[in-house]
Formats: sequence, structure tokens, C-alpha cells
Amino acid sequence: LILFITSVDCTFPDSEKHLLKSIQSYRKNIVMVINKIDILDMSVGNHGEDTKNKVVQFVTENAADLLGVNPIVIPISDRDGLACKLMKSSKERKLYDIVETK
Repeated sequence: LILFITSVDCTFPDSEKHLLKSIQSYRKNIVMVINKIDILDMSVGNHGEDTKNKVVQFVTENAADLLGVNPIVIPISDRDGLACKLMKSSKERKLYDIVETK
């Protein structure tokens, strides 16, 4: 399995295209990860969902052209990860408070 990480603010420069072409010869499963997808949150309309979908489609199509297969494409955001971590931490504190008061 190969995880190939690209950034939403600079998707598919020539260096990445060259690297993807060289990876193709290994014939491993390739997962494309688009980092910093939260940058698009402020795009026009529904929290940038249309723009995010276009970026995912762009990466999928261009990677497929280079690799000859459709890769799995996963958009990620450290902001979303932090929000999940904070929510979990908040829930754990509430549970701790409930247990301590009993």
C-alpha cells in the first residue's frame, strides 16, 4: 500500500506527476490523500463542498491518467481532526465529572 499525500493548495505540480509515474511501476495499491481540505471551507456556498468535490474529482482523474487505475482519494483536514479530538476530550471530561459527583 502506498499513501501519496498531496496538498489542496498545490495539487499536482510536475514533481508530484513525476513521482506518481515512477510509483506506477510498483503496482501497489495507491491511496491519494488530499491534505488541508479545510482551506476550502470558506469557498462560495455550502462550506466549500462544491469546490472540495471538484478538487477530489480533479485529483482522481489526474491520478487515474497517470496510474492507469482509479485510486482511492481521501480528503483530510487537521482542523476536523482537532475538532474531533476536542469533542472526545469534552465528552470524557463530562463523563469524569458525572462519575466524580456520584
